[in-house]
Amino acid sequence: MRKTDFSDYICRPFCMFFREGEKEEMACLGARVAECLAQSGEFNPEAAVVLKPGEAPWLDESREAVLFENVCRVCEFRVDDCDYRSDDPPDDAVPCGGLILLALLLSRGIIDPPVLNRCT
Repeated sequence: MRKTDFSDYICRPFCMFFREGEKEEMACLGARVAECLAQSGEFNPEAAVVLKPGEAPWLDESREAVLFENVCRVCEFRVDDCDYRSDDPPDDAVPCGGLILLALLLSRGIIDPPVLNRCT
């Protein structure tokens, strides 16, 4: 899948940082992990996974620890460009779209934590 493919099921629906036509060559590690999992058949990107209003599956402590260890810790955006994982995050900081999708997939039992390290 190319970036234009996974932007349809990761970036557009989940990422507040996604801007059509801007920085198309860039993708967060969360999006790249989700793409890898989709390509390996861990989840079907054609089956719509929708974030319900007020739902924030990334805030669950155990899920957050799994996502940090397997995705955020090694993400190249964490050091300079990630307010969500900064040492002093703003109150309104939200994770990247890839992390949101991964948290949602974990919370719904569609993927299990061990599959994350297959793609990082």
